[in-house]
Amino acid sequence: MARSIFFILAFFSFSASAQQKPISIINKVISIYGRELEINADGFPKQIKSYYDWEFNKFGFKPTNLLYEPIHFHYFTSPKTQEKLVISTFDIISNTTDSVVWNATSSSDNISQYVRAKMSEDGFVDLRVRIKALKAVVFSTINFHIPFEKNAAKYVVGLGNHGYLRPDTVKWSWKLADKISPAVLIGNDNAALYINIDQSKKSETLSAQNGWRNDDKGTMQVNIKGSSMLTEFSTGVVSLKAGDELTFNFNLLVTPIDRKDGRRDLQKRFNKYHSR
Repeated sequence: MARSIFFILAFFSFSASAQQKPISIINKVISIYGRELEINADGFPKQIKSYYDWEFNKFGFKPTNLLYEPIHFHYFTSPKTQEKLVISTFDIISNTTDSVVWNATSSSDNISQYVRAKMSEDGFVDLRVRIKALKAVVFSTINFHIPFEKNAAKYVVGLGNHGYLRPDTVKWSWKLADKISPAVLIGNDNAALYINIDQSKKSETLSAQNGWRNDDKGTMQVNIKGSSMLTEFSTGVVSLKAGDELTFNFNLLVTPIDRKDGRRDLQKRFNKYHSR
């Protein structure tokens, strides 16, 4: 999941007037040039905003909200029953001129959840999520949700979608991973979010397994659900013994899309760094 400097440069080929300002945080709201990310108490993004207008080269007075609801996980022990996590701690670990680092812990009767995240001034967010079984537990599935505002999800690039405008449904599974990576860019001309989940077959630590893989039973889907445009990853059945740990690491990149780039250039940017 290493970040490529070339990827950053490609997505931020702005005019000279659009140089990054230092990053800052006030009351869990991180501000960078033209964008904001609000952190929820559980450590995940609560809201992401773009202050770019549709002309892209100046700020609008009314921000565009990307998220319909905060980013979150569901830990289902049955189709109608899920773990009820209670937030234990939230801390800002560091706040420097180029990044903000925070962590949060939550727990239920069966699991504990630890989130550590870092956001850089260029809009790149690295989230490390670890869950630990406090006792033996079987999940019918673990679902990861990024609910977008419908009017902020006009475009979808990635997950095998070869178009530009978002189709009704985009589906992906690990069976396609050799040709199509689990990465997607979703948004509008003036606001977009790039999402990339950890593809490693082994976790970065010996004590944990990469929860996204789960014997490659997981699937991802992008479609309208209720009042939101939902990006959902489902693991399938997960069985844990007491003490077992899973990681669900992923990256986000908060970025506008210049509508003047057009369909062909936008896909060229994405395809340059991700095999489809």
